[in-house]
Amino acid sequence: MPYRRDADPSPLRTGLVHAGLSLLVFGGLAGALGAGIQFSGDPSAAGPRQQLALFEVIDEGKPELKTRLKTDGTDMAMLPQVDTDGYAEVESGDEPSLDVAYAEGAEATGTGGPSDDVMADGEGVGVRINGKLVKPGESYGEVTKIASLDDAPISGMTETLNGVRLPRIAPDGRTPSEVYARPFANPSQKPVVALVVGGLGINATHTKSAIEELPPEVTLSFAPDANRLQYWIDRARAAGHEVLIELPMENYDYGRMKMHPQTLLAGKGADVNVPRLNTLLGRASGYFGVINYQGAKFAEDAAAVRPVLDVLGKRGVALVEDGSLEEASLDKVADQTHVRYAKAASPIDTKLTADDINLELMELETIAKEKGAAMGAGYAFPITIEMAKIWASELGPKGIILAPVSALVGTTPAELVDAERVATGSKAPAPVNPAG
Repeated sequence: MPYRRDADPSPLRTGLVHAGLSLLVFGGLAGALGAGIQFSGDPSAAGPRQQLALFEVIDEGKPELKTRLKTDGTDMAMLPQVDTDGYAEVESGDEPSLDVAYAEGAEATGTGGPSDDVMADGEGVGVRINGKLVKPGESYGEVTKIASLDDAPISGMTETLNGVRLPRIAPDGRTPSEVYARPFANPSQKPVVALVVGGLGINATHTKSAIEELPPEVTLSFAPDANRLQYWIDRARAAGHEVLIELPMENYDYGRMKMHPQTLLAGKGADVNVPRLNTLLGRASGYFGVINYQGAKFAEDAAAVRPVLDVLGKRGVALVEDGSLEEASLDKVADQTHVRYAKAASPIDTKLTADDINLELMELETIAKEKGAAMGAGYAFPITIEMAKIWASELGPKGIILAPVSALVGTTPAELVDAERVATGSKAPAPVNPAG
């Protein structure tokens, strides 16, 4: 009889059979338990529960409606009642403000806002939006459109001396201080303020921000050693800004800062300072004037100042002082050399905080209302640009006009001008409020 050996069962098959039997048994038990709970259990006997919501649950029948009317929430009876048609019955004078002031034909509430300014000054019928009066037939874009200034150099306004292109008075008598200035008119003879923002051309981001964000009435000044200086001046004039060139002048203590190679020096005569001045003036074209960069020591030396201002006067270039020089002789020599001259009341950003800059700008408003005109000067720090932009947008309702610095320059002799008037930045009352 042959021997027969049974094969060993497969481990895989045995495992699968056991696993299936286990799932079948335990699944049946779980299903039976669940069915029992479902049909015989009491849901209220379950553990504590918490309701989560993405919004506040209001038990009232109707949700509260928001209102744009001003209220402190203490007297709800004072809110406008809603009739059966769903329209609020609003008493006269309680209408919500949308920050748009209507001139003629609209009821003004006397809030002291832009609408009151339009009605008071009688400039015409229209709507004031963001400080701009838009008259019937005009669009907001047309009112805020910036007129570009002419490309520089303008024909007849330059000459070449020793290979350097310099500004000059044209044969017909036109001067760079007039031709390159931004046009300005103030027929209503309102108080005017002017602002110059300098230090441009060194930092491309700050320069671009000042050109594009500040109103075109703000005058911009550029460092003479800026890269692509003519490019930046062209961009500024295309945006409507008149421009100045900064003249580095000797200070008392430079500390660790290296002196600019073309710095105008105290104790030096025309043989040293005039060639330096010509080099600075020849860096670009399109500026109506120059402004000091530092210069406390140089500005006190009338003998050093005189040949420099004599050149500026003969070339028809204006001189602007930034208000940082306490014992300067620039104003006196400017009178003697017939240089168009303006002086800032003070710098606005010696302290780089929003509150301090805002206080300085408010001081300019006070001076302008008292004296007729005021000028401030600052640098293109981001905080200065931002505060100047906000300040300029709020001048209209205050009855103050923002003017370019060129509107404040003049050549009136010092003895004929009130000393306090000179400190406001204008030595000639006539250009401040021209008839047009």
